[in-house]
Amino acid sequence: MVAVIARPKTEASGLRPLEPSRDLAEVARLIQIAFADELDRAGRAALREMRNMSRLGPLLWWLDRASIEFSELLSGFVWVEEGRIVGNITVSRAAPGSHRWIISNVAVAEPYRGQGIARTLMDAAIELICEWGGKLITLQVRDNNAPALHLYRSLGFQEIFGTAYLRLDHVPEVEPQRFHSARLRPRHLTPSDARKDYELARSATPERVQIERPVRLARYRLGFEQTLADWTRHLAGGGPNLRLVLENNGRFEATITAETGTWWLESRIFLTVHPDLRSQVEKKLVSHALHYLKRWPRRITLVRHPTYHPEGIEALKSFGFREERTLVWMRRDL
Repeated sequence: MVAVIARPKTEASGLRPLEPSRDLAEVARLIQIAFADELDRAGRAALREMRNMSRLGPLLWWLDRASIEFSELLSGFVWVEEGRIVGNITVSRAAPGSHRWIISNVAVAEPYRGQGIARTLMDAAIELICEWGGKLITLQVRDNNAPALHLYRSLGFQEIFGTAYLRLDHVPEVEPQRFHSARLRPRHLTPSDARKDYELARSATPERVQIERPVRLARYRLGFEQTLADWTRHLAGGGPNLRLVLENNGRFEATITAETGTWWLESRIFLTVHPDLRSQVEKKLVSHALHYLKRWPRRITLVRHPTYHPEGIEALKSFGFREERTLVWMRRDL
């Protein structure tokens, strides 16, 4: 059983299961306050969805009890003090029937931190996952959140990889740098290029990461749908994506994609480099991407890049990108 913090309790204080029809609006408020500096576009959209669901009232109550899948999607615990939610943890199955579970939204209101509430919430979540037959748990945490990292490590979670989130507010004037020992060319929408792109991704991704996030060939097959997406992006104020590959003896050694922003979406850059070439080609590749994006100078440019490729992060920073946050992916086997 989960140990509850030894302190005087009132009937409306302590740990209890999350009740979606009753708690979602207040949990959304707590998450927004606790993660005010971390929420990106997707995070804000998720909060809006949570608030919208809270308005379903009796229907939400019925769904929570009538559908196992729905219940698993919105499981968790809250910590209450004097009738007010001051702590939350969300527990969800990664996919229907999966033995993998995800812990998220671990939040405690600032005045109540350091009192053991987060540990009690984690203990309750782990116990619940065990009862539901879970075999492993994953979660994400900021790399500079020392108290949370200490807590998760003490509970047996291990760090697998990290993702750095970088931002460039204004694209600088950049001259594209030349390559001499390899051929830089456009990436074609062909099965051959898809296979080479996939093989590069497999080589560039450590095995421990592929266990968590398998590299699938389907992701690298680009066809009519991508052409249509480029055309739609052009209508929305952007332009076609720039896709370049660095090729040597028929093998992809690196790729870079510059995805142009629209009137409401930021531009993005995606970079992959074979381990044998790291620290040698990153700056040159980024120079080509920024030279292309300069056509849309007022667009913000965002990058999500793995921390197992620090040379790529340093290359981006050399052009003015700043690191907004880094999330660490952690795992515990049960």
